[in-house]
Amino acid sequence: MSKAKFSMISVSALLFLGMAAGPAQAADHYTSCSTTGSSGSMATSGWDTGGRSVPSLVLKVYDEKPDGHHVRIRAIAGYADTNTYFRWHANYDGYGTYKTIDTYIPEGPQIYSVGVQVATFEGDRLLNSCTRWV
Repeated sequence: MSKAKFSMISVSALLFLGMAAGPAQAADHYTSCSTTGSSGSMATSGWDTGGRSVPSLVLKVYDEKPDGHHVRIRAIAGYADTNTYFRWHANYDGYGTYKTIDTYIPEGPQIYSVGVQVATFEGDRLLNSCTRWV
């Protein structure tokens, strides 16, 4: 990998992490992941393992590559015997842009873990993705 390419990736990652959570957005739990062309993060507030809802969930997705594809992000809730994958949120604004989604996971069974899934899409076809749990 060339120094220029590595430097660009490093700067992009640091910029994205800087946007993810600052003192004004203190989170109970935080995670992030990246895949070819996209990266994303999730910050929760008001939830801990075994809670029945996540009252505050902030998702951020970043388009990292000028490839004409769009990027998406979604939350995942891990219950005792199943996972629920919530709807995708898309960023169609193109390379170098990010989108923030403020959402929540409604009251239900005990939630043992939460996760984020980030993906790069061509139309409705998922090209690649990553998943990270907290």
